[in-house]
Amino acid sequence: MNKLYVLLLGLFLLTGLPMEAKKKKETPQPPKKEEALAPVRPGLFGVQHQKDDWYFVIPDSLLARPILTVTRFVTTPVGIEVHGGELANNQVLYWEKRGDQLLLRALMFDSTADSTAAIAAAVRNSAENPIIASLKIEATPKDSANRTALAAGGRGYRVKVTDLLKGDNAVIGMNQMSKTRFNVTALKGELSYVDTIKTFPINTEIISVKTYGAKPGGSNPSAYLTGQMTFRLNTSFVLLPKEPMRARTFDPRVGYFTDSFVEYTDAQQSVRRKMIATRWRLEPRAEDMEKYRRGELVEPKKPIVFYVDPATPKQWRKYLIMGVEDWQKAFEKAGFKNAIRAYEWPNDSTMSMEDARFSVIRYLASPVSNAYGPQIHDPRSGEILESHIGWYHNVMKLVHDWYLVQAGAVDKRARKMLFDDELMGQLIRFVSSHEVGHTLGLRHNMGASSATPVENLRNKAWVEEHGHTSSIMDYARFNYVAQPEDNIGDAGMFPRINDYDMWAIEWGYKYFPDAQSEKEERLALNRITNNRITGNRRLWFGGEGSDNDPCAQTEDLGDDAMKASTYGLKNLRYIVKHLPQWTYEEGDLGTNLEQMYGSVLGQFRRYIGHVTRNIGGIHHEYKSVEQTGAVYTPMTRERQKRALAWIDANVFTQPRWMISEDYVSRLGTSPEALIRPLAEMAVAPLVSATTFDRLARYAYGPQPYTPTEYVDDLFHIFFRETTTGARVGTWRRFIQQQAVLRLLKAWRMVPDSDGRPYTAALLRKIQSRLSTVRSADAATQAHYDDLRQQIKLAFEGK
Repeated sequence: MNKLYVLLLGLFLLTGLPMEAKKKKETPQPPKKEEALAPVRPGLFGVQHQKDDWYFVIPDSLLARPILTVTRFVTTPVGIEVHGGELANNQVLYWEKRGDQLLLRALMFDSTADSTAAIAAAVRNSAENPIIASLKIEATPKDSANRTALAAGGRGYRVKVTDLLKGDNAVIGMNQMSKTRFNVTALKGELSYVDTIKTFPINTEIISVKTYGAKPGGSNPSAYLTGQMTFRLNTSFVLLPKEPMRARTFDPRVGYFTDSFVEYTDAQQSVRRKMIATRWRLEPRAEDMEKYRRGELVEPKKPIVFYVDPATPKQWRKYLIMGVEDWQKAFEKAGFKNAIRAYEWPNDSTMSMEDARFSVIRYLASPVSNAYGPQIHDPRSGEILESHIGWYHNVMKLVHDWYLVQAGAVDKRARKMLFDDELMGQLIRFVSSHEVGHTLGLRHNMGASSATPVENLRNKAWVEEHGHTSSIMDYARFNYVAQPEDNIGDAGMFPRINDYDMWAIEWGYKYFPDAQSEKEERLALNRITNNRITGNRRLWFGGEGSDNDPCAQTEDLGDDAMKASTYGLKNLRYIVKHLPQWTYEEGDLGTNLEQMYGSVLGQFRRYIGHVTRNIGGIHHEYKSVEQTGAVYTPMTRERQKRALAWIDANVFTQPRWMISEDYVSRLGTSPEALIRPLAEMAVAPLVSATTFDRLARYAYGPQPYTPTEYVDDLFHIFFRETTTGARVGTWRRFIQQQAVLRLLKAWRMVPDSDGRPYTAALLRKIQSRLSTVRSADAATQAHYDDLRQQIKLAFEGK
């Protein structure tokens, strides 16, 4: 009863409260004061901020002006293959006013026409640019509120950009490719925000934090522990020049990266894509123009400047700077001095390394053994605007292993696992120069090293003066041909900015003050190019090693792969004998030895690839109509037969020196299994349908290497024991098995190839011989019977 009373009393008191409150006089509250917008911060876009909302003030002078947007990662989750400072996205956008809305469009620059041409209307009708956002104009602040951003007498349009900037936008955020790569799902808006916005006269910088859902799986802790991933991004809006730089038409005889578009004119009778070279805008200052005309060196109006990330270990910074400034001598060939400079990042809080106005060598804490040199350019003209070189910390392992394996026989400094700072610094310097070359617009030139006769690589005086390759843009790392007795110093061992590089910079950056048009400039350059490269092999651009040209390969040296690789193997024999001493570190469990033995094996594999590419190879050399001579030249019969003989002597005859050292028993259960990849590497290209097809297509000229002769040579190399009666050991059995296996695969897979009849002919030749031969060795005979049966069943369709 007492409990019930307490409960009723409680209910009475509760129900009585509103009545008592009504009796009290209500005190009127003043209306809540809305927080005022902050003053406009002037810049490219005026910026205003109110609580969590952000506003841009877009001057009407910017309407229709192309604006480059560059989005970079500032910070990234642990365990993904991208790092702070790397590129996430870049686009060209522009603003357009429509009624009370500002539209943000992406500029799809794929076709163009002079606005005065009749065909320009047709081009516009087929080039609608996508709308990225439509933003309501909330106000038009007066010029006085944003004097820097607005032209005198102009207007500005205030739009709210919070949702645009913190939302999931493939144009100014991560693109779909990145999302797929990182395995993320939908953006989580409640966990995303705009952090800061800074605005400057020609750019506006936004830092945003975006959180995405993450699919399970993979090695990313954020994903499998929390189910989400957070990225910090910096987006730069940078105003492109009102007047684009004059484009320079690409010439395939000089290796520049390109952009392309279709250019329409009323006068043309055919349409083709126009390719333009990407390059920085280097121009003499007005007061120096006459000096430039006279051939005097002048400083450019705006030099190329790189900064070194302060995260870079101090001992390496000067070498990165050297690698940048080594290009100064190349720019002198174009008439400019001090054209490219590098500095350590200044202690300046107003500067940001993600700001797209600055070019930076970003140091990335990563186990990736690499570096890369990208660039961002204006698609209208090819003008390079900025670059962020990606420098992975572990690139030092890459250059260490290269140098030990390629130079260890001749340079005592290379014979240890931890190089001295000076040696490692010089290795860093060479990689820095190579990557900077890419940022200047230069592509790889894999043909440069073929301009050097192999014997000159051993000539101390010659190679130290001229270098072992004519371009640092080649993948010609170090002079592996040099022998210990040659006593060649660093100048003949290391790559350097050389003849081709200086010519390429001259071609790309020479200024033509008196040329009235792009065409006039192009014709002048064509005449210069014809005069310079004709008869000068050291200025040949050999492409990036993706075609069938044995003269343009990666990681090779000299004009003859068989000779160069023979010298290379001689050095590898010496290195293999000394690996235990050179890799010794107290407490190491054999990892160093295993790692460097693998590097030796990899170098041997490269030599095999250099040699086999000569078989069915063809040399390609771009020429203008004014130049004489063939554009395509097949490899000679003699050269191709020497290549086959080299493989037979150095691979198909077991390279026992690779497995004869006592320490090899520490590397695996079967020494022979360690080197089987060498045999596979050699057999595969020799019997591929592609090789037979090329031999058939290139069998022209006075003394071609015909597919029929090649079939006979291959049979002798693979199955010579069927003639001599010798026992077939495990190494040769493996090679013969690989040959038959891959021949059958080639025969089945390419029914319409010109090479197929020759694969069939070689298989039938093998089958016929194995049907009649008898070996006294039981293992050999069983092996023959098995191969013969495989071929028989294949031809019977079983």
